Amino acid sequence: MAVAVGDPAPDFTLRDATGRGEVKLSDFTGRPVVLAFYPMAFTGG
Repeated sequence: MAVAVGDPAPDFTLRDATGRGEVKLSDFTGRPVVLAFYPMAFTGG
């Protein structure tokens, strides 16, 4: 799925920082959110 700058982000779910719970992007509806993706981060490559 391609997303262009300025497009709304699709809803998605990720594990929280503890690895025990889940957080959905839609949990933050109405609040500012910054998404940053770092390809290959923490992969050793």
